[in-house]
Amino acid sequence: TYSYMIDNIILLITGTLHGKDISELITKCHPLGMFESIESLSVVTSPRDLYATVLIDTPLAPYFAKCLSIEDLNEMNVEIIRQTLYKAYLEDFFNFCQQLGGTTAEVMVPILEFEADRHIINITLNSFGTELAAADDRKKVYPDFGRLVPEGIAQLLKAEDPEQVRAAVEPYVTYRTLFMQAETSDR
Repeated sequence: TYSYMIDNIILLITGTLHGKDISELITKCHPLGMFESIESLSVVTSPRDLYATVLIDTPLAPYFAKCLSIEDLNEMNVEIIRQTLYKAYLEDFFNFCQQLGGTTAEVMVPILEFEADRHIINITLNSFGTELAAADDRKKVYPDFGRLVPEGIAQLLKAEDPEQVRAAVEPYVTYRTLFMQAETSDR
């Protein structure tokens, strides 16, 4: 549910930046991303207030505190904020599962590695022509684990178009197959 919480908070940040009523935006939030104190955000009137409230009253507080500042809350950075929070969440969840060990790690680690790789590939594909087009900027929002680490990431950081992304993931059977399936379904 943390990924939905992140999406909900991003919705509220975007709405606040555009002067929307937070109470109205809360009704548009995804139900799986709701948390006990989300209603307390309805009194927020500015991005600064929202930042302070999110840092104190939400389950996402540790991720905000660790990787974002009030200066990051502007319209141009909203997608980068989402990716930064999601990266922090994925890495935290991955580390938690590894620490638990046993069946939890056995089941969850491969799932989280796939999710991290999916995130990395999506960021790369969606970054062309945006402020995340630079390799250094993309690297900041890539999770630091997954099957693509480190060789695949090194190739994806050099990618400048979808064909180079496809070439970067070619050595990974799962991703090669997904790209091939996507290619045949486009025809």
